[in-house]
Amino acid sequence: MTDGYGLAELVERSGLPARTIRWYQSEGLLPKPTKRGRDAVYTDEHLQRLQLIAELRDRGLTLTAVRDLVGRERPARTVAEWLGIDATLSAPWSEDRPRIVDRQELAQLTAGRRPGLLAELQDAGYVQPADSGTWLVPSPALLDLALQLHDAGVDVDLSGQLRDLLRRRLSKAVDDAVKLVVGRTGAGFAGNATPEEVATAVGALRPIARETTSLILAHEVERALRELVDAGPTAIKRKRR
Repeated sequence: MTDGYGLAELVERSGLPARTIRWYQSEGLLPKPTKRGRDAVYTDEHLQRLQLIAELRDRGLTLTAVRDLVGRERPARTVAEWLGIDATLSAPWSEDRPRIVDRQELAQLTAGRRPGLLAELQDAGYVQPADSGTWLVPSPALLDLALQLHDAGVDVDLSGQLRDLLRRRLSKAVDDAVKLVVGRTGAGFAGNATPEEVATAVGALRPIARETTSLILAHEVERALRELVDAGPTAIKRKRR
């Protein structure tokens, strides 16, 4: 712990320009310095606060949200709790992650299939050219499913359209579901829970949400196909046109 230092040293230690530090003070994000004669004196507390602000900003928080967190009675505890909840809510719900593959790996993925398939996969967004002769696969799992559908007779363009349709409709449903859950926080979900209790609740929600979505989608596919069959051969032929 130092006895304090001036603005110039705080600028050097924090890497922030003086005008930013002064602005943080004016916005209530940073405590005002003490005075030693006519000189402003900053401490390690100011430096730590600046580092905390930078970390929160890097996580995408607005200045308003940062001010709310660091302005609490016990900011260190409040931020620690928020970071714990942030880590819990930001944890992945799927192991499917983008991959970079080279030409040989891509050729292995499409091996034994007809010429021109790679171009169709690119047009449908399953693979994207990257740098130095490599390819980006945004979703290896969806690419594998597209290839399975292709082998079953469903062309790549159609599977891509189905993927995009489901994503559009599901994204709206998920947005509404998250709003519903957040709106019930304190009543039907989480309440005054600690970060550990929130983690437990979200951990339980993950597999149930996946299974529920899969079941509802299966039920709706069954319903739509049954309605199509019940409508008779004429309706099916009309759909094929």
